[in-house]
Amino acid sequence: MNWTQRQLKMFVTTAALGHVTRASEALHISQPALTRALKEFEAQLGAVLFERTTRRLALTHEGRQLLPLAQRLLRDMDTALDTLRGPSGQVHGSVTLAVGTAFGCTVLPRAVERLMRTHPGLRLRVLDDNSAGITARVQRSEADLGIGTPVGDTSALTCERLLSAPIGLLGQAGRFGLRRSASHADLARLPLLKEPADTSIVHTLSLHGSDLVALMAGGVEVSNLALQLSMAQAGVGVAVLSALGASHPQASGLTFVPLRPRVAREVFLMHRRDQPPSPAARALAQALRECLRTVSGLHPGVSIHTAG
Repeated sequence: MNWTQRQLKMFVTTAALGHVTRASEALHISQPALTRALKEFEAQLGAVLFERTTRRLALTHEGRQLLPLAQRLLRDMDTALDTLRGPSGQVHGSVTLAVGTAFGCTVLPRAVERLMRTHPGLRLRVLDDNSAGITARVQRSEADLGIGTPVGDTSALTCERLLSAPIGLLGQAGRFGLRRSASHADLARLPLLKEPADTSIVHTLSLHGSDLVALMAGGVEVSNLALQLSMAQAGVGVAVLSALGASHPQASGLTFVPLRPRVAREVFLMHRRDQPPSPAARALAQALRECLRTVSGLHPGVSIHTAG
């Protein structure tokens, strides 16, 4: 079956925007022409890709299955064309990275600066997500690479450990009496901020059978690191996070107390085993490794494990 780049682009754009009118404007074609082309594509496939309502388009089961494949094919086509056009020694093409906020705000900017300086023609797309979402995005081929703690089904993934960071408490030391270590009684009296159930912190604590998961249950639930740090800075409560999260610039002035016994969050670089990384993905991975070998400013508890 011969799929054209034009068909794939129309399908992916319409799926992303959820509306034929907006998609036709983005693609610079008329709405009737796009509607006709999508129906022809569905007829060619022998499957309905969109459920049409009066307000928007939603992907059918078949459409959801096709979307990551179509996205990957378009990226591969762009990479092939850019490689042919690009000057010798420089990597072109596009790469999508799914990453968590802690790594994304501490290590990643320096790695991206290095990458874009070396390969200015490369196109990078960065998606922020928690570890469960990152793992799923790489699994579904929505992202070429993922950086996070593998959560859920990782049978199809290759995972390269980048660093480990102890989990602990972060907050105002004077207000909450944070010391070098905390007993169970100390933890029980603290107003702990609650982590969502699908985060790497809860995943790691649960694997270690930590009481902290239960102790967090009654606290204010926050969905991301920036909100956690803002709440901790305001004295709303004490955040439960890793030393990598405590390295965020927004954590300045707060005290980090590692758990005893030690529980560490491990961060990995992930990609699908059955899809060899493109030249652009390999260039990004190499920039990350080089940056980690020389990175500064991280909490001293963070241990770098990358090699090569």
